[in-house]
Amino acid sequence: MTRHLHRLAAVLFYTLGLSFFGAYLLHANGLYAPWPQWWLSIADLPLILCGLLYGGSSLYLSVTIPQKKSPILALVIIIPLLALFTFLFLLNYWELLGLPGGAA
Repeated sequence: MTRHLHRLAAVLFYTLGLSFFGAYLLHANGLYAPWPQWWLSIADLPLILCGLLYGGSSLYLSVTIPQKKSPILALVIIIPLLALFTFLFLLNYWELLGLPGGAA
């Protein structure tokens, strides 16, 4: 199961990463006016999520003993990655969530 998640996350990460890079190039050159900027603002969290899934599953596969499940190790890896994703989600939607801003 973990190998399948690792492969799926890799395909999604590289696909989203290439589309993100292409959208940046289009935006920097002023082509296809609103769409690249929209994609850059929308696709950041899915790209981060795929990157965290890919990195977390890669770390789990490299540390665990083959053919043996380790739920404690999985939790030790998942909890910091989930905290990091939550932090990045809050940073992304800080103003929309109505959280207090800094001093002006």
